[in-house]
Amino acid sequence: MVDGWITAVVLIFGIAVALIGVFAYLRMFNRNETHHSSVEIPPPTPPKSAPAEDAGPAANPPRDN
Repeated sequence: MVDGWITAVVLIFGIAVALIGVFAYLRMFNRNETHHSSVEIPPPTPPKSAPAEDAGPAANPPRDN
């Protein structure tokens, strides 16, 4: 079985790594929020459908002979 001090060291190490990760993430998140460009980017426009005359000839239904 593992000694108690080894368990304590592993737990402290894991908590330290988690805190460092959260701190680094928050720094990155705040940097992205405060340093965005001042130029407003318009939302993308939806694609336009083809005009009716460019769509091609309409299919004729089959005739009974």
